[in-house]
Amino acid sequence: MSLEDPYFVVRSEVQTALGEAQQSYRRWQELYANKTAQGGQEYEWIKNKLLNALKSIDWDLEDLTETISVVQANPAKFRLSEQEINDRKNFIYGCKDSVKKIKDHIGSAEVRLQEEAVTRTKLVGISQPKVLGRYAKLDNELEGNNSQFIADQHQQQQLEMEVQDTQLEMVGNSMKVLKSMGQEMSTELQVQNQMLDQFVGEVDQTQSKLDWTLLRLERVMRLTTGKRQMLIIFALLAMIVVIIFLFAFTL
Repeated sequence: MSLEDPYFVVRSEVQTALGEAQQSYRRWQELYANKTAQGGQEYEWIKNKLLNALKSIDWDLEDLTETISVVQANPAKFRLSEQEINDRKNFIYGCKDSVKKIKDHIGSAEVRLQEEAVTRTKLVGISQPKVLGRYAKLDNELEGNNSQFIADQHQQQQLEMEVQDTQLEMVGNSMKVLKSMGQEMSTELQVQNQMLDQFVGEVDQTQSKLDWTLLRLERVMRLTTGKRQMLIIFALLAMIVVIIFLFAFTL
């Protein structure tokens, strides 16, 4: 297992984020079951927090899928078996399924209808006129102010959600650009590594040819040196014979 394997870093982040999202989801279910809590500040806050967390997990799962692609493209480097790769894929599928179930529940038609009904009840039902009571006029004014406050708060929360969605989308686009740049850099490095390996191979071949050429040259030099020695010996012998003849004739 290579220490450079990016899978474990991203998986740890996904597990932590998914655990926190499931806690928020359980709290949202508790508030959803209590109709008086629906539309309240905590209900809207926990819902927005949960939706944003699910978006972040989706992005992390995309990164996790990319790590599997990297591993599959370089099996020799990461030394992973087919079973280990399948286990990683199953982990991603399980996380995606958990996220999808939460999204489907929160965004279901049943939930939307109940939220709208609760909102209408708070905005309209609470404003029903009272004809009895000494302080009926004051109560109606207070209820009208409460209804307006609730409506303003709801609109403000909707605007904040739209701003958050826009910011998250911008962050997501930036992450995609960075991911694309990282993939291009990785591809370029792989090409350069291949070129470097090819260059090293050519250098090795050239070195082998050079060593072989030097060996042949050394052999030729040895042969040439031996021939020169023989020629010198023959020349000396010839000079000795000539001197002997000359000495013999002078006697």
